[in-house]
Amino acid sequence: MYLYFNYSESGSLRWYVKGRRIGIAEDYGTRAFDAAYEAAVAALGGVLRMRRVKGTNKPGQPERRYLYVDVSQRGQLRYYVQLRNKLPKIRIKAAYGSQEFDAEVDAAIASQIALYGQESDYLNAQKQRNDPCPARPPSPPKPGTLRWYWHGYRQSDHWLGDLSVGHAGLAETTRLQRTGLIESLLIENGEKPFAVLTRNVIKAEMKARPPSQAGNLLSALRGLMRWMIDEGHLDEDDDPTIGLRSGKARASRESGGFLPWTEEDMAQYRAKWPLGTEARLMFDILHYTFLRLGDAHRFGPPHLRQIVRKMAVQITTEKSRGNTMVTVPVHPEFAKSLRAARAAGIVGADVFTGKRVKGRVLPMNKKAWAMKFKKYAILAGVNEAKKNCHGVRKARAEVAAYADCTESQMMAMFGWTDPKMPAHYIAQANREKLGISGMDKVVAFDQGQSLDDFLRPVAENRTGTASGNEVVTFPGNIRKKL
Repeated sequence: MYLYFNYSESGSLRWYVKGRRIGIAEDYGTRAFDAAYEAAVAALGGVLRMRRVKGTNKPGQPERRYLYVDVSQRGQLRYYVQLRNKLPKIRIKAAYGSQEFDAEVDAAIASQIALYGQESDYLNAQKQRNDPCPARPPSPPKPGTLRWYWHGYRQSDHWLGDLSVGHAGLAETTRLQRTGLIESLLIENGEKPFAVLTRNVIKAEMKARPPSQAGNLLSALRGLMRWMIDEGHLDEDDDPTIGLRSGKARASRESGGFLPWTEEDMAQYRAKWPLGTEARLMFDILHYTFLRLGDAHRFGPPHLRQIVRKMAVQITTEKSRGNTMVTVPVHPEFAKSLRAARAAGIVGADVFTGKRVKGRVLPMNKKAWAMKFKKYAILAGVNEAKKNCHGVRKARAEVAAYADCTESQMMAMFGWTDPKMPAHYIAQANREKLGISGMDKVVAFDQGQSLDDFLRPVAENRTGTASGNEVVTFPGNIRKKL
């Protein structure tokens, strides 16, 4: 704001425009006051600042992705480009609908994607927004319909959990994922009898999805079927999911899943974010504790304990719902990072990293924590699509396998309950080690051979009797005289 006020010694109110302190003698709230204010701002070479006011009708959003519009206090339409929430807004000043406007939008989207996204996102920017899903019917579902069974499943112990009857329930993230998958089927079939959900219908729905989504849909439907069988709504032989398989596991093996961070990535990140910064502390938590995202985002001082005269990280894993304890001694480099973070005052009392509110560090949900870490990684130049929090964990698992850690040791450090996980990394490391050691033997054998043996005349080489030396070639390569 350019407009300020104070009181004179006599107590009278004085208005003025800050800059060269241009006084305004007119009465506040009148047109003359507004005209004098605008003239003073113009004399200073400034631009009137506009504030939002309640009640202003907001126009419909453009159909172009990443393009948004709002209304100023004076009714001015303002268009801007923003890739996603909490990223910078780029103001578009050209006239809406003109070629200059479209060119400015294209340039803004391309510049923002170069900083915060992938080049492939530019193609998605040309797509139209998806049509909103139809609202749910206001009336309760009719018994026997697909929506009725879905509503009952969501109120059951299979969904919510009850250990007294042996059901642990589903995690919050799993509930959210399955809700989106099942309700996409209910848009057209929700009010139809359950019999419409045949094996062929499920198979067609799976074919219309990528392998990972098809596998998730099949898992969600099987959870619904198990509840229906337990409640007597369906016979086991009538389960339409029997015999169906997805290619999720194979697709995951072929794609490799999340990409592990390379040593170059880690060096680049450390060069951008030194010790004592929040970004570096988040990376060091992942790098030196081997925790999953679901545990790293809630990791704090209460999880540091002294065990056998050593400071160690000890935390129950979220994935096991508190049934598996991870115990890892504090790495010397991690201890340095924690000391630097404490000296900088960025460590919270309950969690090491999180959102800062009024000087306090409060916990964040794991999705927001992951997005913050991804932002720091992008700013450091680590901008590949599949390199995120889990990629740091995978890189450390590879290091542990190369360091000749046993399966039991890796299961204890990484919180795994299935020996297949450490066996995968150990087998991969052993395969590469065997290849390297095998090549070393071949090189040693080649260097031990004398070139004179191979440069002798062919006749001598065949008989091996010209100088009394042994035959150089393999016995199977010597032709027998007829």
